[in-house]
Amino acid sequence: MIRTMEKIEVIKLLSEESRYNIFVKLLEFEGLCISELEGLVGLKQANLSKHMKRFKDLDIVESARTKNMIKYNIKDSFLSENIDLIKYLMM
Repeated sequence: MIRTMEKIEVIKLLSEESRYNIFVKLLEFEGLCISELEGLVGLKQANLSKHMKRFKDLDIVESARTKNMIKYNIKDSFLSENIDLIKYLMM
């Protein structure tokens, strides 16, 4: 179970509009690469990479490399442990 301080960090992370939009797109689509996210959220690759690092630092996303592409997903463990928080933030 995620601790209170970790929940606060997640709320802080998602309070920034760009990161919230990234999170929503990662919920909507399974396995997005940076170039796909660029088109969906309207951010440049460099900015998206910085945001994705923040998600990875909080153990929210996982990545999988296939040849020269990295696909990002929200971790199933994060979703199952934080379903109430996610529902609240998506209201």
